[in-house]
Amino acid sequence: MRRVAALLAGTVLSIGLFLSPAADLAVHALTTVKHPEQRSVRVLNYESPGHREDTVRLYRQAMAGEPEGVTNLYVMGSSELGVPIDQNPRVWLPTNASDFDMYESGRGNQQSLYHAVELAAVGPSIATKRVALILSPQWFVPGGEKASLFQSVFSHAAWNAMLANPHLSARTRSRLVARVGSLVPQLCTLGASCATTTANAVEEVVNAPYNVLTSRMNTLRDAYKGAEYRKAVTYTGPWRPGKQPMATIDWAAEDAKAVATGRARVGKNPYNMENSYYAAKIVPQLAKLKGQQRSVTFTSSVEYHDLQLYLDVAHDLGIQVLLIALPVNGVWSDFTGLPKAQRDGFSAKVRTMAAVNGAQLVDLSSKAYEPYYFFDTLHLGWRGWLDVTRACWTFASS
Repeated sequence: MRRVAALLAGTVLSIGLFLSPAADLAVHALTTVKHPEQRSVRVLNYESPGHREDTVRLYRQAMAGEPEGVTNLYVMGSSELGVPIDQNPRVWLPTNASDFDMYESGRGNQQSLYHAVELAAVGPSIATKRVALILSPQWFVPGGEKASLFQSVFSHAAWNAMLANPHLSARTRSRLVARVGSLVPQLCTLGASCATTTANAVEEVVNAPYNVLTSRMNTLRDAYKGAEYRKAVTYTGPWRPGKQPMATIDWAAEDAKAVATGRARVGKNPYNMENSYYAAKIVPQLAKLKGQQRSVTFTSSVEYHDLQLYLDVAHDLGIQVLLIALPVNGVWSDFTGLPKAQRDGFSAKVRTMAAVNGAQLVDLSSKAYEPYYFFDTLHLGWRGWLDVTRACWTFASS
């Protein structure tokens, strides 16, 4: 009997330690890096390893390192943030701008729902009360985001910070919890119930121990990765200003540079995309891609519900939003058969949502056939990124 009692006591103690702050301290202590790389603190805006695992702390660190007089805009998006061109803000701004940065948050498969959770987590730390969200049309497919892809980019740190945000309305919080819970059921616990029926509530009670321990394990795993990333790079160098204030940028001259670079990298391929990408990714399967998008729709999607959640979070937190609606590569879309009605329908629906929610909108759909606007079939290129950077600056400085 004593052995059973001792076993139970040991189990309870172990679980208690696992759930306590002591486990977080232990995880941090276990991560070691012998020779951390030294970087300028400005790099935190663009190259912040561990951002997903440590959303709030890294943003605060970046803001603490910026000198007075520098304007910063929190910009959320997805894979377009990684396009390898000189006009990408992560290259262009540190080189050119002495008074503006975009704190970039996003990677492939992070869409409206993920960014809604992230905004609810980091919103109280955004002193400017302004954010921009770059919307890609391909997010807005009928089924919305797949659970497996959402889970692959989900942040437990952001989730916990969202739950702890007292400024989030009960209605927004419950809708956000239910929607995320539909994709990550392990998050549905008594403290963050996703239940819509009595049966669901009973199921949550039964699954609560497993879900709590699973969620905690994932949180500690992310904390370990975040600590490992943080220790690998030490951001101690000074914030390095670019050449001039944004107000003095000659945008016509910058566009001319973008055109020249784009012309050199696109070459003679007929679909307005970077030539090495075209040769490696498109040419081998060109024949089977013809007409492949005839049935694609962008006008009926749960993604619009997720975008509304994002806008509701912003409303609760008193944050002004700039929505940037990206176009698709028009020449390529004509080849694949993507209906123009769907392209136009996407921008029309976003336009309506922006107006209803009091958000600002930059609609770039008219740029679909602009030369050197795209890097590939859909990601922003040389001229495209210049337009987005300029729009962000205008919004942030107004």
